[in-house]
Amino acid sequence: MEDFRRTFVRLCKESGMEPQESVLTQLHEACGVASGTGTSTRLDLSGHSLSADTCAVLGRALSNDTALTEVVLSDCMLSEEGAKLLISGLCCNATIRLLDLKGNNLRGSGAEALGKLLVRNKTIRRLVLEWNALGMWDEGFSIFCEGLATNCHLTQLDLRNNQINHQGAAELAMVLKRNSVLQELDLRWNNIGLLGGRALLEGLQQNRTLFRLEMAGNNVPSDTIKALDQAINHNADRLNTLRESRSKTTVLSKEIQILKGEKNRQYMSLMETIDKQRDEMGRSSRNTTLRVGQLQEALNEKKSAVNSLTAK
Repeated sequence: MEDFRRTFVRLCKESGMEPQESVLTQLHEACGVASGTGTSTRLDLSGHSLSADTCAVLGRALSNDTALTEVVLSDCMLSEEGAKLLISGLCCNATIRLLDLKGNNLRGSGAEALGKLLVRNKTIRRLVLEWNALGMWDEGFSIFCEGLATNCHLTQLDLRNNQINHQGAAELAMVLKRNSVLQELDLRWNNIGLLGGRALLEGLQQNRTLFRLEMAGNNVPSDTIKALDQAINHNADRLNTLRESRSKTTVLSKEIQILKGEKNRQYMSLMETIDKQRDEMGRSSRNTTLRVGQLQEALNEKKSAVNSLTAK
């Protein structure tokens, strides 16, 4: 965190601006906490009102940071311009796994920036966007959904209280047809209604990975909610079966590897035994040959002696 604080201060000077006091104080406190508990990987500026200039500097600092894994910027009163600058910097980050932008009134431009983020970022696994207004602008939300459809890394998405209507739900239904990674989607307290619920149900018919969908507070009829729950439960059962299958496959693979290792050890042991026996047989054969040679020499000497005596 100390490195990030230094980078933030340096970039502020390069931009010709004074570091925002509340942000600097928070970074100092975070550095103090980190020094007592080890390296900090979480940047939390929740509740601090961030100016557009500060957002621009934070975006630049985060773009090249390799230490942080969580960024929490909830209730920071981000302007549309500030949000765009900050999110643009996050596009190039390669370590952040959690991004929390709760309660920042993100609308059209923010939705477009988030769509671009989802296309380019390869590491964010959880995205919290509760209490924004992404669904107010159809065009911006469409760009957001397009980015979400092509994203291959995000597994958890929180879209509570985002004024998403039935048209926005239809866009999300198209996402569900194309996205094969998203596992948890929270859509509570929007304006999805009957048509939106039916659209999501249709999208789920072609989805195999979403196993959690929260739909409370959307004026969706109970029978549609029940059908959605059944589709989600079907995915959850499929996922559990897949996990069990993978777990069994992993166990069997380990057992096979153990058996292979044991067979290899037995084979090597057998080969060592054969080699030892071959060496022993070779030594025995050499000793026998030497002994036979010695006996032959002795026999020859005796024979010579007998012949000599016979001649005499």
